[in-house]
Amino acid sequence: MLVSLLLILPFVCSCLMLASSSRDVNSAFRMGLFCTAIPLVLASALVLTGGQQTDGRFWFSFLGVGIGFSLYGHGLSLWMAWLASLLCFLAFAYAQTAMSFGVKKFAVGLLALEGTIIGAFLSAQNLVQFLFFFEAMILPAAILIALYGGLKRQRATITFSLYTLAGSIPLLFGAWYLMLKTGSDDISALAETLKTLPLSTQVTLFIAFSIAFAVKTPMFPLHSWQSISYSEAPYPLSAILSGAMAKVGVFGFAAWTIPVFYGQVTEYSFYLISLALFSAIYGAVLALRQINIKRLLALSSMSHLGLALAGLFCLNEVVNAGVAVMLVGHGLTAGGLFFFGGIAEKWTGSTNIKSFGAFASTNPIFAAIFGFLGIAAVAVPCTVGFVGEFLILQGLFNSGFPFFALLGGICIICSAAYMLRLIKSMLFGPVPENSGRASVSLSKYEGAAAIPIIILILYFGLHPAPILNSFETEDKNTYLTELEMQEILDYLLNMESMEFVTEKDSLEESNDER
Repeated sequence: MLVSLLLILPFVCSCLMLASSSRDVNSAFRMGLFCTAIPLVLASALVLTGGQQTDGRFWFSFLGVGIGFSLYGHGLSLWMAWLASLLCFLAFAYAQTAMSFGVKKFAVGLLALEGTIIGAFLSAQNLVQFLFFFEAMILPAAILIALYGGLKRQRATITFSLYTLAGSIPLLFGAWYLMLKTGSDDISALAETLKTLPLSTQVTLFIAFSIAFAVKTPMFPLHSWQSISYSEAPYPLSAILSGAMAKVGVFGFAAWTIPVFYGQVTEYSFYLISLALFSAIYGAVLALRQINIKRLLALSSMSHLGLALAGLFCLNEVVNAGVAVMLVGHGLTAGGLFFFGGIAEKWTGSTNIKSFGAFASTNPIFAAIFGFLGIAAVAVPCTVGFVGEFLILQGLFNSGFPFFALLGGICIICSAAYMLRLIKSMLFGPVPENSGRASVSLSKYEGAAAIPIIILILYFGLHPAPILNSFETEDKNTYLTELEMQEILDYLLNMESMEFVTEKDSLEESNDER
């Protein structure tokens, strides 16, 4: 019940916001804050109850393919849906001061985007259902960039839309081909049908799926859309794009590419891990050269997600749990950094990190929060990122190629370099003349919204068991099911052998009688 409400209510709340009055800005903001809080409460309840899933139901039939519908809220699906709902709530809380107009329209688009992102995360069983939400999220995101973006928002909107749509074309053709061969869109049936296809067809379909998810993440060399899209989008939306929407690409690899194309992923794991690590290091090196805070944070997101994909391709259950911890940590830190980067731009009127100056002396509360978020992004001990990156590095070392762990370590060192550079430029640089910074301070919503981010970063850093245990429980259940199936098979084999011995004895007795 909760998992169904979590999918439906963001769209219902978006319609309610659309029907509400926009004359009173404060009233529209309070209603939008309430509407974005509802999915967060539901997602938190799902996390506390251990997750839910619905039974598969027949949806419709098309070209002889039976299309089903089901919702799966466990493991990575559950935590990513929770993360998306949290970031959307916080993004709207920051939007009151970040948006100079159109709070109601922003709430409508944000809730629609949240619904599509959550729908994609909860679609881990039926392919058509996943494809629907995977493509649908492009529309509200593009509209929000076009309405609230910077001076180059038209170019950013076109680039974002064309890249993501073009990347999805191979996926759509490959998915429909596989479903036509299967007669169903169920993930188990698709995986079984794939094994009967020629090897060249399997590899072609694997590439088609991987391209779409690589664009969404993004991975090198399909990342060109990211910098302009993140830099031109308003800061609250950039936080959603980086902290939640980009995770859909990683989720696509985890929930669809690896289970369906497990043989291909295993065979090409060396090349996949190599490409993911190259993407991570490439993004980190580019971030070292950036002076635009939005582009720096966008490339930082590319680097962190590349490292997460490298861990995912290790095909290790413990590392998969570490990837989930890292994704949650990255969503919290990246979202917080985008929020406070937006505050800095609002105060200074610039996105150049050299223009920010000594916030540590002029705005100590802002400096303390931003400094903590920057250090947390480096993944120091006692923060959530440390747990995830440690497990990923361990998985890379045990992957059969210890050199991968060295590359992952280089990526982490580079991330520390550009993040410490950002902290130094923003908090401890020279104060620009006539900045008037002593007269600005955090609003109550900006300060209050930072509290849950800080608490969660520390809580999951010191106690990551809630995330890790959700994967262990799922794995144990799977193991018990396989054990029970093996016991049944052994029992049937024993029964067949007993029947064979009985028949043999009866034949020998009849021969003796003769």
